[in-house]
Amino acid sequence: MLIKRIKAKNFKTYLNLDLDISVEQDKPIILIGGANGGGKTTLFEAIYGALYGLHIHSAKQFKELLNAGSIGHEDEKIMLELHFSGKVLNEDQQYVLTRTYMLNPSGVPVESVKLNMNGTIFSYGTATPPAQRAEQEAQVNKIIKANLPQELSRYFLFDAMEAGNLLKEDQLNRVIKENIENVMGFNKYMVMAKSAESLYQGYTAQRLQVENDKQEYLQLLDQKKKQEEIINLLQIQLQDALQYSVANKELYDNLKVGLNQESTIKHKIDQTKLQIENIHKKEGIYHDDLDEFVKEMELNVCLPKMTEAIKSEINLILKVKGQQEQQHNSNISPEQIEAISKTILQYLKENSLVLKDITTAELVDYVIAASSNPAEKDQYDFLEFSEVKALENLLNVKTNNTFPSLNQQQVELNVSLNQIPLLETQIENMRAQITGRDYALLKAYEDNESSIKKNEMGIADAKGEIGKIEKQLHQFDIQTSQEPDPKYEALGRLKGFFEDVANRLLKVKKQQIELKMKQDLNINLAAYRDVIDRVELSENLKDLTFKIYHKAGNELYLNQLNTASKQVVIQVLLKSLHEFGDYDPPVMIDTVMGVLDETSRATVLENYFPELSHQTILLSSDSEIRTGMDLEKIEPFISKTFTLQRDRERQLTDIIPGYFGVNINE
Repeated sequence: MLIKRIKAKNFKTYLNLDLDISVEQDKPIILIGGANGGGKTTLFEAIYGALYGLHIHSAKQFKELLNAGSIGHEDEKIMLELHFSGKVLNEDQQYVLTRTYMLNPSGVPVESVKLNMNGTIFSYGTATPPAQRAEQEAQVNKIIKANLPQELSRYFLFDAMEAGNLLKEDQLNRVIKENIENVMGFNKYMVMAKSAESLYQGYTAQRLQVENDKQEYLQLLDQKKKQEEIINLLQIQLQDALQYSVANKELYDNLKVGLNQESTIKHKIDQTKLQIENIHKKEGIYHDDLDEFVKEMELNVCLPKMTEAIKSEINLILKVKGQQEQQHNSNISPEQIEAISKTILQYLKENSLVLKDITTAELVDYVIAASSNPAEKDQYDFLEFSEVKALENLLNVKTNNTFPSLNQQQVELNVSLNQIPLLETQIENMRAQITGRDYALLKAYEDNESSIKKNEMGIADAKGEIGKIEKQLHQFDIQTSQEPDPKYEALGRLKGFFEDVANRLLKVKKQQIELKMKQDLNINLAAYRDVIDRVELSENLKDLTFKIYHKAGNELYLNQLNTASKQVVIQVLLKSLHEFGDYDPPVMIDTVMGVLDETSRATVLENYFPELSHQTILLSSDSEIRTGMDLEKIEPFISKTFTLQRDRERQLTDIIPGYFGVNINE
């Protein structure tokens, strides 16, 4: 299978995509670059969706996939078209597969599909009569399955970042089993072996001479057939459930994390709201403190400043006054004079001996002046005793200037107020994370996992019943005629023949895979380069194992490898399965380097990508395959290069020739 062209109209970031991705002989690589969010994964989804269809179940899903730039300018219709070629009976066939999606007048998504195979048209749609649709759809699905079955597509069209997940025990075993049974052509021989066994048992019943034995034998065969039908039905259900599980596991994990995180996000929203409320409270406290400061500014700011300015003069006055007081009667302090003066003045007033009003302070000043040395002139004589006391108290006044703390409070408040718009945006973003999620998938996925276990148990029980029935069948003594019956003898050997063919095929291809993987791992697995002794795939389909051994003899356990090594191992495995399988699809890899370290990157570029497939489409950022040294390693194997460029204003992705400005064809 070769993909030649992909067209996408109004699909996500692509308004009108038309990209030629055909390859030249001996140049199998198509290199497509783009920044994160540029449209690489969307291109991947467009190719996958064109092959297997988009699952659009609601108008909301349709709107989410519709290019935003087309709304109001283009018909609201999504179209995906894939041009590819493939061999049928060793003859090349050219295909054009077109899928179109739109909303009908009732707002319900409708689909139409058209496949042109060398001029032969197969088409169906939502409005096609059921019988005709079933026939046409079966033809289309048959052609797609012949080129690349959907259940195997994830092993050839994959995200390297997720490649390591395939190494989980259940996933890896499923990869190997599906490829051996389907891709390797093993399954058809098992089907023929079962058919041969069924014919043999039916013919045996006809040869039974005793009627009762014959009836009992036929009843056992009927019971066995019913159990086999149960197994087939359960296997179909199990396969569907497994495919659903694989396809939706990443989404389930994301939703599961989202469900667990939703309460955390809501708590974070409440905390952010509380943070905003606290900022507003701080703003209110600041305004109250500022009002109080303004009211007390004279006392707390002006008075201390004034005191500081005249402090030296006040100290001089107090010093002079103090010296004068010392010259007075040392036995009588000014306080005592004041107390005595109060008593005398009160006595004079009570006895009406005072001719005019006189205050205690005046009397004290008179007494002190009278008792002072008249030879020394007091330059501060104009100051009364109370005024001197006031000056003394002024030096001892306790004030609280809150301006510095208010200023710091204002600076911090301004920073907090500037954060409010950002905090409000964060709240909106967090709300967006917990809206629009369809958590119904969680229950559906968990129900599906329960269904897988139930089907597996049902299959095991049915196989157990078949085992019991076969024991009973083998107890019958089959009386045959003396003359040989070539048909009966041939049927008896046919089942074993097909099983033997299948086992031989499995053994041969297993050896090829083991040898190829050993060679590739010794080249590509940087952590164990040239020290891999052997790779072992088990021959038992019921108990599949995959092991790697060091030259020293010990097993290298897969779960102990680092993430980069796991990615290399799974990519080497997929390359081997691709090389020895019955299918020959292209390989498309998103985030090509995944988690590879520097050494592994160089090895993969030189030894892996050039030999991976006849067509390898690489979707890379400039930090994965870097222009210069990285690009030079694969340049001889590149047919075409493109760069995806996102136009934010027009809400679409443009395609530019070359890889981040480097055109290898120049």
